[in-house]
Amino acid sequence: MGTLQGLIARAYAEQGYIEKASNSNLDSKSTNKGDNNYTKYSRDVNNAGLVGCQGQPWCCTYQFWLEMQEFGVEKALEHWHMTKKTYVGYNCFSTYNAFNADGKTGKELRLGAVAIFTFSHAGRVVKIYEKNGKRYWDCAEGNTSSNLSERNGGQVVIKQREWNDPSVKGFCYIDYELQPESKKEGWKQAADGKHWWYQYADGTYPAGEFAYLKEATGGTSGWYLFDNNGYMLTGAQIAPDGKMYYLCDAPGIDEGKCMVTDDQGALKIAEWDKANNRYVI
Repeated sequence: MGTLQGLIARAYAEQGYIEKASNSNLDSKSTNKGDNNYTKYSRDVNNAGLVGCQGQPWCCTYQFWLEMQEFGVEKALEHWHMTKKTYVGYNCFSTYNAFNADGKTGKELRLGAVAIFTFSHAGRVVKIYEKNGKRYWDCAEGNTSSNLSERNGGQVVIKQREWNDPSVKGFCYIDYELQPESKKEGWKQAADGKHWWYQYADGTYPAGEFAYLKEATGGTSGWYLFDNNGYMLTGAQIAPDGKMYYLCDAPGIDEGKCMVTDDQGALKIAEWDKANNRYVI
């Protein structure tokens, strides 16, 4: 069963995909580059028995594809307030109307929401954060470019947008809190059983940064480093500050000894242990 975290990880993984000139090499990110709107996203939606609109603008189809890949076709349709007979997920404003008819639209930023823009374009809220005293959100968009107002740029890009972006018509909300990850704050383990991530009470999570977590496993507190997808990093890592830290293998393991923190809770840089040939804190 899918999760919002898994959907967002898929969005990050698709960065750089470029539309094709024809109906070949659709699974390659860069081969057969063209401007004829051929994509694997439209192909897969077509293969699911829906209207993929191959050869047509695909920004909204890409958003439904993410939903379908993570949750399956039936659950994705449920999330989008559609059925196979009423499916209009290929069109931005028709998608907005389907959500709006069930009271699932608004102007409030929410992680995982589908953003519908006034210039007939769709995106996905994949990160909400503050930087240098200003609030931003990252938007995963298909059929676009680095230009914020591009609606037919031919590639998948994740863009930084300002908090109150005036080009947003509204957000389409999906009740991901009904999915297994729930909104309870705490550590979550990925489906692969290897990776960990941390979810705050509002459904957001740290990504691409250090986070000081007071509610760590075992009752300990300390600093953890997360990659851009929100997964906790382990082992020797160069952090955003350019310094080397040695990170633990799981949250709060060994009573916090592996966390990147000293006795006062401050970040601690790793030191090279020549005798044992490894980084230590």
